[in-house]
Amino acid sequence: MTCDFQSLYYGEEGYVVRCRQCGHYQVAFISTMLTLNEADFFVFCKQVKYRALQSYSHVNQDSKIIMIATPSQEVQLILTPGELAMLYKALEEADSEKKAQELLCLFR
Repeated sequence: MTCDFQSLYYGEEGYVVRCRQCGHYQVAFISTMLTLNEADFFVFCKQVKYRALQSYSHVNQDSKIIMIATPSQEVQLILTPGELAMLYKALEEADSEKKAQELLCLFR
Protein backbone atom coordinates (compact mmCIF):
# COMPACT_ATOMS: atom_id res chain seq x y z
CA MET A 1 0.00 0.00 0.00
CA THR A 2 1.30 3.44 -0.91
CA CYS A 3 0.79 6.25 1.53
CA ASP A 4 -1.35 9.22 0.51
CA PHE A 5 0.31 12.04 2.43
CA GLN A 6 -1.59 15.08 3.64
CA SER A 7 0.79 18.01 4.17
CA LEU A 8 0.46 19.57 7.61
CA TYR A 9 3.59 21.70 7.70
CA TYR A 10 6.34 22.56 5.24
CA GLY A 11 9.26 24.85 5.99
CA GLU A 12 12.91 25.36 5.26
CA GLU A 13 13.96 23.13 8.16
CA GLY A 14 11.59 20.25 7.36
CA TYR A 15 8.03 19.06 7.07
CA VAL A 16 5.22 17.14 8.80
CA VAL A 17 2.84 14.96 6.79
CA ARG A 18 0.17 12.42 7.69
CA CYS A 19 -0.98 9.44 5.64
CA ARG A 20 -4.72 9.52 4.97
CA GLN A 21 -4.87 5.69 4.79
CA CYS A 22 -2.73 4.38 7.66
CA GLY A 23 -2.61 7.48 9.87
CA HIS A 24 1.17 7.42 10.25
CA TYR A 25 3.02 10.69 10.54
CA GLN A 26 6.31 11.54 8.90
CA VAL A 27 8.38 14.25 10.59
CA ALA A 28 11.44 15.48 8.72
CA PHE A 29 13.59 17.95 10.60
CA ILE A 30 17.07 19.13 9.61
CA SER A 31 18.81 15.81 8.79
CA THR A 32 16.41 13.36 10.49
CA MET A 33 13.17 11.80 9.32
CA LEU A 34 10.87 9.91 11.70
CA THR A 35 7.87 7.80 10.76
CA LEU A 36 5.53 7.54 13.74
CA ASN A 37 2.16 5.99 14.41
CA GLU A 38 -0.47 8.35 15.81
CA ALA A 39 0.13 7.47 19.47
CA ASP A 40 3.92 7.84 19.15
CA PHE A 41 3.48 11.12 17.28
CA PHE A 42 1.43 12.60 20.11
CA VAL A 43 3.96 11.42 22.72
CA PHE A 44 6.75 12.95 20.63
CA CYS A 45 4.84 16.26 20.35
CA LYS A 46 4.16 16.31 24.09
CA GLN A 47 7.84 15.75 24.84
CA VAL A 48 8.94 18.50 22.41
CA LYS A 49 6.42 20.91 23.95
CA TYR A 50 7.59 20.12 27.49
CA ARG A 51 11.23 20.74 26.54
CA ALA A 52 10.41 23.87 24.48
CA LEU A 53 8.61 25.53 27.37
CA GLN A 54 11.72 25.28 29.58
CA SER A 55 14.18 28.19 29.81
CA TYR A 56 17.53 27.78 28.09
CA SER A 57 18.75 31.35 28.63
CA HIS A 58 21.55 30.14 30.93
CA VAL A 59 23.22 27.92 28.33
CA ASN A 60 25.19 28.46 25.13
CA GLN A 61 22.53 28.75 22.43
CA ASP A 62 24.74 26.95 19.90
CA SER A 63 25.23 23.87 22.09
CA LYS A 64 23.44 20.65 21.21
CA ILE A 65 22.28 19.97 24.74
CA ILE A 66 18.60 19.03 24.44
CA MET A 67 17.78 15.36 23.93
CA ILE A 68 14.42 14.35 22.49
CA ALA A 69 13.68 10.63 22.69
CA THR A 70 11.93 8.79 19.88
CA PRO A 71 9.99 5.51 19.99
CA SER A 72 13.18 3.75 18.89
CA GLN A 73 15.61 3.10 21.75
CA GLU A 74 18.46 3.59 19.28
CA VAL A 75 17.44 7.04 17.98
CA GLN A 76 17.31 10.36 19.80
CA LEU A 77 17.39 13.91 18.53
CA ILE A 78 20.07 16.20 19.95
CA LEU A 79 19.14 19.84 19.42
CA THR A 80 20.24 23.36 20.22
CA PRO A 81 17.69 25.61 21.95
CA GLY A 82 17.07 27.34 18.60
CA GLU A 83 16.51 24.06 16.78
CA LEU A 84 14.11 22.97 19.52
CA ALA A 85 12.15 26.19 19.09
CA MET A 86 11.95 25.59 15.31
CA LEU A 87 10.77 21.98 15.82
CA TYR A 88 8.17 23.07 18.37
CA LYS A 89 6.88 25.75 15.97
CA ALA A 90 6.67 23.21 13.12
CA LEU A 91 4.73 20.72 15.26
CA GLU A 92 2.36 23.43 16.54
CA GLU A 93 1.67 24.63 12.99
CA ALA A 94 1.11 21.03 11.86
CA ASP A 95 -1.38 20.53 14.70
CA SER A 96 -3.25 23.72 13.76
CA GLU A 97 -3.38 22.65 10.10
CA LYS A 98 -4.65 19.17 11.03
CA LYS A 99 -7.44 20.68 13.14
CA ALA A 100 -8.38 23.10 10.35
CA GLN A 101 -8.53 20.28 7.81
CA GLU A 102 -10.68 18.19 10.17
CA LEU A 103 -13.12 21.09 10.55
CA LEU A 104 -13.33 21.53 6.77
CA CYS A 105 -14.18 17.83 6.42
CA LEU A 106 -17.22 18.35 8.65
CA PHE A 107 -18.74 20.63 6.01
CA ARG A 108 -18.24 18.34 3.04
